[in-house]
Amino acid sequence: MRRVHRWIYIVVGAYTFFTILLWRAENGGHIYAPIEPTDHVKSLQEIEAKPAIHVQKVTIVTSKSPKTQTQGARGDKCPGLDPPTNVLRDSWQSANGNRVYVYSAYFEPSRNHVVVIGARDKLSGPALWCQLWGEDGGLQVTRAAHRDMPEGKGKRYTCAFYTCPVPAGLHPTAVSLMTSECGKPTSSVFVHGAEGDNGNFTVCVTPLNFNYSKAYELVEMIELNKILGASHFVFYSYSINKNVQKVLEYYKDKGVEVVPWNLPMNVDTWPKKNIQVEIHYFGQLGALNDCLYRNRYKSPYVVFQDLDEFIIPRKVSNWNEMFQTLPKNKGSYMFRNTFFRKDWPDTDQNFTEKLDAQKYKMITILKQSRESKIFPRKHRSKYIVVPKNIDALGIHSVNRFRAGGEQFVEPDVALMHHYRDWENPTDKQPRSNDNRIMAYKEKLVNNVKNTWEKLKGVPLGPLPFS
Repeated sequence: MRRVHRWIYIVVGAYTFFTILLWRAENGGHIYAPIEPTDHVKSLQEIEAKPAIHVQKVTIVTSKSPKTQTQGARGDKCPGLDPPTNVLRDSWQSANGNRVYVYSAYFEPSRNHVVVIGARDKLSGPALWCQLWGEDGGLQVTRAAHRDMPEGKGKRYTCAFYTCPVPAGLHPTAVSLMTSECGKPTSSVFVHGAEGDNGNFTVCVTPLNFNYSKAYELVEMIELNKILGASHFVFYSYSINKNVQKVLEYYKDKGVEVVPWNLPMNVDTWPKKNIQVEIHYFGQLGALNDCLYRNRYKSPYVVFQDLDEFIIPRKVSNWNEMFQTLPKNKGSYMFRNTFFRKDWPDTDQNFTEKLDAQKYKMITILKQSRESKIFPRKHRSKYIVVPKNIDALGIHSVNRFRAGGEQFVEPDVALMHHYRDWENPTDKQPRSNDNRIMAYKEKLVNNVKNTWEKLKGVPLGPLPFS
């Protein structure tokens, strides 16, 4: 009997304890939201909307039925809170000391939430609140849910998503992440809308770094992708040299978008310095996912590849024609990788444009020997996605789908040419001669030549590292 009584006391005590916690949470108590569950439990679109606060009239917005309270409850905390005066667009800024940084934000009306791209210290402490500022200066406050991107690599910081539920009727133009509902915002991020049209194929490239100065590589990359079907490019700039800066300025009104990537933490350096690197490879996964959300409603297809990678159709001339032959309603189309070796000799084939190809260091035309090996699926692969069907990206494959799933494209349909210098020209790796790129040589060499004639005085690079 005593044991039964003991269990009754435990159950009643637990019920009382959690009832008090719930009451405090509903009446402004300092109970932090839990960290978002793991990927296999909950996705971004499944996050339940948390209570929201309006400055003048307190509207508690939940996933169930909305109800209105008069001044005197949580609204007492926010009446004097002014909208932020320094709203930054696409710039890293602190949201919680040096523990959480935010970069960009995107409003998705169909899902009634704002997705914030940021980075956090893995010991970042309490959960955050979203102060959502509307066009009229009105404020709503909701709980932020976060999910890390899958590439921490043991570093102090990892890139992360912060998702802010948006109450009905609000069109947010700025968002601040705070540790308390009504704290004065120390930073504020411009919220991108769904407006814009970048054409059929937008190409996203990982951050340019190490004072990047291979202008010849950049011009060739842009011109070849334009022939393949690219209509828009997004480059993230962490560290570039003056010659590359001039090339990007030249292309500014020709479909090239340059986004500053001013990471606030310690990154890789060259030459290497005795510092602790705090984030993996310039936060590349943050940049790729930012590019996904940046172009979700602006292009039907988004291409993810590096400067030395090219998705080359084998049976047709361009991506538009290739996609006419591929299954519809997929989320991503994955292309297998093979290495074209820059440390192997140039082609011995003679052709009219060869001197110009040599003059402008056109690697894709000159290097036509590749390794016989074609890597398996998801090993060094790259992909083209239907952005509306994707929730989150990894480096070599999609991390989370909203719809569609993966389509693995066979190598006889298209192959990802990866131009790499292994600094081992005499190795015994089996070789294959692959001259598929010659189908584009005349147009590609002429376009590159014409571009450099308009960039007279700009060094091709690479330049001495400084």
